[in-house]
Parts: sequence; structure tokens; C-alpha cells
Amino acid sequence: MEVAVADAPVDEACRRVMQKLLEAGCVMADVPYSLEPFQVAEPDMRYLLQHGEVYEPGTSLVMPVLQSVSVEKKGADVGKISFVLAVNLA
Repeated sequence: MEVAVADAPVDEACRRVMQKLLEAGCVMADVPYSLEPFQVAEPDMRYLLQHGEVYEPGTSLVMPVLQSVSVEKKGADVGKISFVLAVNLA
């Protein structure tokens, strides 16, 4: 499913995070991505995970925007945010 960020039926906080992901080139569903915390903050990603939901066109099926979010806690990549989109962003 493809979601146009500009007119997605989500709140402004979710839309801002989705726009950051779009600008970072994170647009495909089911693909693991990894961003630095200066690109998108962990609390913003957690908010999108919890509140970012869209309806599948023509149905009442609710789709989450994100499948998962995790943050590296140790090692060279500490703080790096890994996630998987559940929808394509456009």
C-alpha cells in the first residue's frame, strides 16, 4: 500500500516524522532501514509506531505505518535507529 505523506490521514506529529523518513529516502515497505538520531529522533519514531495508522483504500482495514522500531544500545552503532515500514511512502 502506498501512502502520500502530504495528505495522509494522520496527525501533524506523525506527518512530520513520515516527511523526515521520505526525505531520508526511506520509502519502501518491508525493507530494513537504519538512521542516525540526528535524522529522526527515537521518541518521534516511537510516537509514529504507536499512533501512525492509515486505512487501506476502500476498506475499513487499518494499517500501521511502521512494523517495528529498535535502537542500538551498545557498540559502534549506539543510538542508531532501525525500523521497517509497513506501507510505502510517497
